[in-house]
Amino acid sequence: MTVRVGVIGTGFARRVQLPGLRLVPGAVVTAVASRDRARAAAVAREFDIAHAFGSGEELARSGDVDLVIVSSTPDAHARHAIAALEAGKHVLCEKPMALTAREAEHMVEVAERSPGCARVDHELRYEPNRRRARALIRAGGIGPVLHLELVVSYLRGDGRPQACEAPWTWWHDAARGGGILGAVGSHLIDLCRFWTAGDVVEVSGRVATFVPERRDEHGVARAVTADDYASFVMRLASGAVATITLTTFAFHGPGHFVRVTGPEGSLLLTGETKLEIGRPGLALEDVSVPDELSGQTVPNNMWARSCVRLLRDLVGVLEGRPAAGEPATFHDGVAVQRVMDAVRAGRGVRLD
Repeated sequence: MTVRVGVIGTGFARRVQLPGLRLVPGAVVTAVASRDRARAAAVAREFDIAHAFGSGEELARSGDVDLVIVSSTPDAHARHAIAALEAGKHVLCEKPMALTAREAEHMVEVAERSPGCARVDHELRYEPNRRRARALIRAGGIGPVLHLELVVSYLRGDGRPQACEAPWTWWHDAARGGGILGAVGSHLIDLCRFWTAGDVVEVSGRVATFVPERRDEHGVARAVTADDYASFVMRLASGAVATITLTTFAFHGPGHFVRVTGPEGSLLLTGETKLEIGRPGLALEDVSVPDELSGQTVPNNMWARSCVRLLRDLVGVLEGRPAAGEPATFHDGVAVQRVMDAVRAGRGVRLD
């Protein structure tokens, strides 16, 4: 069986998903869409894709597509996913799932009426060391989780923050779903739930915008309305507490850092691929597992490699094979969105 894939979006999709789909047996990309039809046509030529559309809704209705990957900007996720589900298609929706929890809940309602499979692209559930961390937690390797600390600092690699010279794009526009909370924080919220198998019941935090104005590609000054910093505390149903900090302005550090602590030890994830376990009185032990896709994806990072594994699993399920992982559902997407809404509200919110 061949799963015919249609991709809505030509930004992240062109950089990561379309190259990655070449590594997914059983998948063939048959269509691509962009609100700029000329852009869609150019990407179609680049990747030898048969059909190019000027809107996501057109692609969603196409008879040449079985699975729709919604990789448009977040403000368009709901309408594109809903159009695909109403057409009976399977959907993999990029994160953040929507702009608000109410919008995400409507997507769930449509998904429950549709014969299609609906998933959210929280690909870090498929990163080998984050999966191993989950297995160690579930096996009681550190005892019941007491607290989780997650920090992401986006660095250029030369000691300067990634955001220093970034031009204005939709990523800096809150109305289109920009900002680091949705782009990266959504993944970390999902990981906390994935690792602890529990819902978030209380949230307190806030976001900030350190650079109020940037120039776009034409040199025109544009207001920045999306967050470039977020910090929040979550209490999970298990009683565990998680603290998450995201910034595009850190000058040094590992980029990604996680510490999960229980009464019998801690798990440390440093950078993209290093996992260590520490127990009282003992030195840290490296328990990292290799990534079999290292060097095969473009770009060669954990996001692209994990995306390939997620797509392989999803296509396999659509072909009738049992799932190899546990992808995020639309219900998971709603739970994540509720947390982000609370953080943006800038006050403590109970979610239970």
